[in-house]
Amino acid sequence: MGMSRPFPSLLSSLAAFGVAAIALLPAQNRAVVPAVCADLPGNAALSLPLRWSHGTLQVRVDPVLLPNLGTAITGLRLRRPSFLAEPAYPALQRTLTIRGGFDTRAGYTAAGISPSRVFNAPPNVATLFGPAQVSIPATPATGPTSQTGDEFLAVQFTTPLTVGPGTLFLEFEAGDAPFQVVPDHWVDAVWFDDGIENGYAVSLGDGSCTSRSAPTELAWNDPGTGPLAGGTATLRLTGSKPSEVAFLWFGFDPVPRATTSSYVGFGGSLTAIDPTLVGCHQWAPIDVTVVRVADAGGNAAFTFSLPSGGAMVGMEVGVQAAWFDSSRAGLPISVSNGVGLVLTRTGVGNKAACVYFPGTATWSPFEPYIGQMPVLVLEHN
Repeated sequence: MGMSRPFPSLLSSLAAFGVAAIALLPAQNRAVVPAVCADLPGNAALSLPLRWSHGTLQVRVDPVLLPNLGTAITGLRLRRPSFLAEPAYPALQRTLTIRGGFDTRAGYTAAGISPSRVFNAPPNVATLFGPAQVSIPATPATGPTSQTGDEFLAVQFTTPLTVGPGTLFLEFEAGDAPFQVVPDHWVDAVWFDDGIENGYAVSLGDGSCTSRSAPTELAWNDPGTGPLAGGTATLRLTGSKPSEVAFLWFGFDPVPRATTSSYVGFGGSLTAIDPTLVGCHQWAPIDVTVVRVADAGGNAAFTFSLPSGGAMVGMEVGVQAAWFDSSRAGLPISVSNGVGLVLTRTGVGNKAACVYFPGTATWSPFEPYIGQMPVLVLEHN
C-alpha cells in the first residue's frame, strides 16, 4: 500500500498495460449536524418536511452530536440529496411549522423515540417558526462539482433555541392538506439501519467526464457492509469502453489535502493538469492505484485492502476511477465521479432518530427509524 506517485508518473506507468500517457451563509456561524456531512453528502433521503404536503417529522439528536451548551441556534437549513443522477427539483411552496426543545427526562434519548407524537415532545417544546409559507427555490440536477446538495430550505427562527442539556427534539410540520406526495424535494439525510454503523460510502459529483453517452460511474459495491478499517473495499466502475484498461486510485484525508502536481484539490478541475479535461474533476489524492480491464459490458470491479488499526477508525478516504479513452483529445482518459469513504464509524450510530406522521396522525403507522436524521445546517451565534 504506500505507493505514492504524481499523476503524470501514474499515466506513464499505465503504458506498460497498453495505455498511452494519460458557499452560502453570510456573516453567520454554522454547524453541520452530523459533522461528517460538513464535507460529504448524506447517504439517504427523507420525504418530510417537503415531499409530503401534510404531515410531521420528529427528530431526536443526542448531545454528543450538537454544538456547545449555550449556543443560540437562530435558524436552520436543510439540503437536497446529491446522489448520482439526482434530477433537478422545481420550485415549491410549503406551509411549515418548526418546534424544538431539549429533553432532560430519563430515557428520552434518540434511541428512546416512540411512535407517539405527543409522548416524544418534551415539556418545554416551543414554536421556533411558523406556521408560515416558505418558498423553496428550484435547484439544478447533480453536477460534476456536486460535493453536497444545495441548501434549499432556509428558515430563520422567530424564537432562537439555546442548546441546553439533554437530547435535542425538533418537529417539522408540513401543513398543506390534503395529503399529497410530490415527485421530488427529498431532503438530504443520514441513515444507519437500527443505529448500527459499518462504515460510510457516498458518491461525489457525477460521471459526465466521458466521450460516451453513458456516464462513467463509480460506486461502492458491497451490500453486506460498508468500508471497515482492516476490511476489503469493493467498488464497481460502469460506463467504460468495453475491454478497455481502467484504473482506480485512492488517497487519505482528501478534503484538507494540499494541492500538488497530481492532486488539484477536493472537487478541483482537472483542467489544471490538462486543459482538454473541461468538466472533469478530482475527488481523490493518488496514494495507491489499482489497474483492471473492463469486461464486454464496460464494467470493472475493484477490490483493495483498507488499512487497519484504531487510528484508521473515522478516517476519510477519497476514491476515483478512469479508463483509457483514445477518442479524447489531449490526455486520453474519461473520469468517474468520486466516492467518499469514512472507515468503520462516523459517530452518528443510534444517537439520532426520526419518526413520521402522515397527515394529522398522532400515532405513526411506521416504526421509528433509529440511526436516521436529516442533515441539519444550524445557524448560530
